[in-house]
Amino acid sequence: INNSDINIYQFMKKQIAAVLVCILLLLSISSCAAPEDKVIASLGEYEKKEFFTSGRFQDYTDYAKYYFTSANAAENQYLNKIQETDFAIINTHLDDFEGWIETIKDSEPSSEVVLNYDFDREIIDTEDYFYIDSEEHTWSDGHTSLVRYNIYLFDAQTQVLYYFHNNI
Repeated sequence: INNSDINIYQFMKKQIAAVLVCILLLLSISSCAAPEDKVIASLGEYEKKEFFTSGRFQDYTDYAKYYFTSANAAENQYLNKIQETDFAIINTHLDDFEGWIETIKDSEPSSEVVLNYDFDREIIDTEDYFYIDSEEHTWSDGHTSLVRYNIYLFDAQTQVLYYFHNNI
């Protein structure tokens, strides 16, 4: 083996390393892309979307409104019609979400989720539909809290799906 062969070998090794770094970068970027949301997709095509977020890589809070013209929530596989007994669980999650909005407001008053959060609980009634996917954690002191959730509230009268997400 001469010096020329060694130089070619080192050059090829650097090229392979560069290609591997590019592949890993592409994979990491594609894994960060939001997958299509099964609940939102199950309602069909929406006419308009307003999406607001705050946070970073792992800890974030989202609020969105999806405007539909012909969604059929009654036959949806995820959404359930709201019963009087469901208001407690819905309000527990919304209380937590709005608590995080206030926390974000204190640290990032110009955050888009803070500036655009406009949900009015008065619109929720038993003609509407909901779906909640959440996770609780019990701490060593016995206190239990919500640590991650997705809340979907579909207002049947206006055909608007409200989406609340928190992962903090």
